[in-house]
Amino acid sequence: MAGSGSESGNTDVNGDVDLAIVDTLALTMADERLGILEDATIAIGDGSLVYVGSTSEFEGDPDRVIDGSGCVTMPGFVNVHAHTELTLCRGGAQDVPEIEWMNRALGPLTEHLTAGDRVAGAKLGVLEAVRTGTTTIGEYATDIDRLVRDVFDPAGVRVVATETINAVSESTAALGPDDPYPLESESGAAALERNEALFETYADHDRVSCLYGPQALDMVPPELLEEIRNRAETHDRGIHMHVAQGERERRQVQARYGEGATTVSVLEELGLASDRLLAAHLHDASPEERERLAAAGVRMAANPSSIAAIDGVTPPLCEYREYGGCAGIGTDQAPGPGGHAFLRELRTTALLSKTDRGDPTAFPAWEALRVGTIEGARALGIDDRVGSLEVGKRADLVVFDLEHPSTAPVVSRPLHTAIPNLVYGAADDLVDTVVIDGDVVFEDGRTTTIDETSVLEEASDRAERLFEEAAGEWRGAASALVTRVDEGWL
Repeated sequence: MAGSGSESGNTDVNGDVDLAIVDTLALTMADERLGILEDATIAIGDGSLVYVGSTSEFEGDPDRVIDGSGCVTMPGFVNVHAHTELTLCRGGAQDVPEIEWMNRALGPLTEHLTAGDRVAGAKLGVLEAVRTGTTTIGEYATDIDRLVRDVFDPAGVRVVATETINAVSESTAALGPDDPYPLESESGAAALERNEALFETYADHDRVSCLYGPQALDMVPPELLEEIRNRAETHDRGIHMHVAQGERERRQVQARYGEGATTVSVLEELGLASDRLLAAHLHDASPEERERLAAAGVRMAANPSSIAAIDGVTPPLCEYREYGGCAGIGTDQAPGPGGHAFLRELRTTALLSKTDRGDPTAFPAWEALRVGTIEGARALGIDDRVGSLEVGKRADLVVFDLEHPSTAPVVSRPLHTAIPNLVYGAADDLVDTVVIDGDVVFEDGRTTTIDETSVLEEASDRAERLFEEAAGEWRGAASALVTRVDEGWL
């Protein structure tokens, strides 16, 4: 394994070499820190890493060589929680109170999203993600099989696919915040069967893995949650769920389960608070509840930009990790934080953590890079395949050009300034090369698997139609954003 035996990494070439990145600064994440290797070569063969170590000791004969001098090479970013299918709604649901966001700002738009709109939005979201160094996306979507077939697989992107299981039977825009959502068991059961089919369809796919996706406690009846738990336990599978998202969910849970009920307490009673669960958000859980979840092995998907934009709070990422919990970072959806650029998400996470805790040492750059790679992979349950640069793992990596105005100057003595400069300074166009499963999917400023012009044009055309069709309902929902439009601000 890379880093074993000496700081220079693995000196044996384990197979034929298709591609080698030479003379690079490598951040392998192969130890409990960043696994820093200077003057390193990263070699790839048949989709896997076959050499990680010193360039001077590399004896392979690669078909192609990338000069990594002036660059840092590291595992590709792992975005643990995203709804790229909603990207066409970007700009239509920001700057409103949390209690209004889902039902009165975003909801009127999503009701008009067609299946084609969701595909077009996902293509745009994936394009943005790949261009900024993301190689794995934990996508949470309705009819996600179509997104995998039409978006993720053609783009060559690794995806942990979760079907949205939602039993809400009608629009919620007209409901008061304390009116329980009407639930329909048939629609929830149908979504579960779609989710179930994913596991069989993609059982042998190198880049696709799957999780169960009950959307949230207020949107799925308890008997269906118990069925999902039973299936997960029987088949040794994971569950990806929104948990303790804020006031809207809290009021819904209390309306359904009684005053004093909390999402976490109900999930504990139902037996879902286990190491099978990836819990998105958790900012509305109490510290005591979060400590219990961490002790139970529940993994956290923190979405700092989204929760800052929607709820005005900082997710408890630092606290959860202090409790010993495993956590990764997600971009959530474009209508909240604005997009799926992962370097921007890391920077936002670091800065929010520092201000939230009143501590400039909170969530330092080196922790950000680990949480964005190997720890994110661990949260998704795929760290045996990706998340670090180690021989035998799949070749998912990103090469950043450090000779860029946003990161220069870079020195290696007395410290490697590339590490803080990447997190705090790097612009989105710093990415030089992205490799997923051994295939180059981004180089020379363009993706190789996505027709960027076509994606942008289709997204623009569909968004124009979407916003026009939804305009009446959007205005009728009377969110705070409508008032700002009437005042001439937007």
